Amino acid sequence: MSKLTSADRKKVVLLVLWLISGIGMIVVGILALIHRKETISTISGFLGVCALITGVITLIIRILQAKRLGKSSFSLDIVIWLALGFLLLNTGLFNKLGKLVFIIGGIILTCEGVRAFIASQKNPDDKEWYIPRMIFSGAFVILGVIVIINAESIFTNLTALAVGIYFIIHGTELLYEWLGSAKYFYNFRGTE
Repeated sequence: MSKLTSADRKKVVLLVLWLISGIGMIVVGILALIHRKETISTISGFLGVCALITGVITLIIRILQAKRLGKSSFSLDIVIWLALGFLLLNTGLFNKLGKLVFIIGGIILTCEGVRAFIASQKNPDDKEWYIPRMIFSGAFVILGVIVIINAESIFTNLTALAVGIYFIIHGTELLYEWLGSAKYFYNFRGTE
């Protein structure tokens, strides 16, 4: 095997970092599926930091625009980003908002079930659809009540599941691309 050039060594280092990144994402995805509560606090904190960074960058851009254009253009989006960042850094609030979303969803399901029940009672002459409508309305009411009672658990589990699956898929994709790049480097190094 011939000696590696400086450019080849840089490519090898990048390939190793790429491999570590792909494996790391898969590990993070698996950990997100295993440790659901910690996943929520991590997501909340990460989104909070991202929102704060976006707010600060937006503020800097507005200041630079004001210097360049000679007029200030302060807008509400900076305040919204900064406020959102501070709110998301509070994991308890993030959990409460997620729980509230699922409670509202449960209420909607329950109301839809009750509406379907009332609609089936208004038209009892339609015998062939009476039983399916009753089953449909009962299932929606039961599902709505279950969602309302377990809103926080459903929010935590679905969020952790979505994050875990995302990282596993993205890590697998990175490893697949790494494999192609590693094969290309091995076959064509020094020819570029």
